[in-house]
Amino acid sequence: MQGETFAARGLDGEAVRALLQGAVRRGKDAGDLLRAAGIDPEVYGQRTREIDGRALVRLVRQSQFALDDVYLGFFANGCRLALETERIISLMSCATFGEALRVSIRFTNAMSADAGPAVTEERGAGLHHTCGYHTIEGLDRQILVWIRFLWIYHFFSWLIGRPLALRGLSIQGPRPSQDNGFDRFAIFRCPVRFDAPVDALVYDWNDLSAPLAHSGLRDYEAYYASGPDWFETPGGDPGWRERTEQALLELHRGGDWSPSVEAVAARLRTRPRRLRRNLSQEGACFQEIRTRLRGELAGAYLLASDIPVTQIGLTLGFSDPGSFSRQFAAWAGMTPSAYRARYGGDATRLASATAVLSERRVF
Repeated sequence: MQGETFAARGLDGEAVRALLQGAVRRGKDAGDLLRAAGIDPEVYGQRTREIDGRALVRLVRQSQFALDDVYLGFFANGCRLALETERIISLMSCATFGEALRVSIRFTNAMSADAGPAVTEERGAGLHHTCGYHTIEGLDRQILVWIRFLWIYHFFSWLIGRPLALRGLSIQGPRPSQDNGFDRFAIFRCPVRFDAPVDALVYDWNDLSAPLAHSGLRDYEAYYASGPDWFETPGGDPGWRERTEQALLELHRGGDWSPSVEAVAARLRTRPRRLRRNLSQEGACFQEIRTRLRGELAGAYLLASDIPVTQIGLTLGFSDPGSFSRQFAAWAGMTPSAYRARYGGDATRLASATAVLSERRVF
């Protein structure tokens, strides 16, 4: 609207109204919930008003407590907070993120028939955590998917003591937009595929072996008492893995498809040995990150373009077709031609490939 200015860091009032639909349907007053969360009720339903990431956490927690429902009244049968507490306790007894994830999925399926989480494993494509949320008709399912994915991202990042290195998200609905320019999905710092067949988070294999940094319910309660900001990167600044990925992608855009660890370290203003050590502490390896990023881009070219395989290899800096084929097979478990033949008609993979090319601004 002409004459109005917006900050680009807030969830607008229309999204706030959508988030409170389940509570309102159960007879709760939206104004009372907002006031209890320390938020001006005038924000409700107003696209020119907004809340920040700390206010969002307070509002979600207040709504959950008011309803005694983890899922904010979006399911026909709610899930009591006492069950959520038992789930958190069971997760904290695990040794690694991978173990905690699988325990969480089993526990969630026992808690609610409307959540429907599952994991599928795909070589070269990470671990897919799908969520089949069955919301009440008439409620905004998309806002629930977003807030639950946001909770998953922040909770598990907190649990391992550093940001999860998400490989991507799949979202069934269209990209949401706000007049203030706030991108709800930029928070996840990964490619997002909209209008996808399923809602899913894609985890990096290296994160599955990450040890847990917290092991008690008191730690969990202290985390919320600290007033976390869900619009910020978990744990503050990006980790070494994310910084290394960004440096590699920047070098890719400059035409350097296989940068040395020395080149990346120089870009990050550190030394190669320190970079390797810091990556190792995060459960990552420079060579694996470099191979994966190049493999993801090669796979995207194979599915989202009709460029000949040989030309793709040359475009990505391989000196000969044999070298490209061998390295791609090491990443994907099959040759480039076999990959294109097998997945060329897969609509889900095609959408993902298109998103990768768009995200990396290759075309």
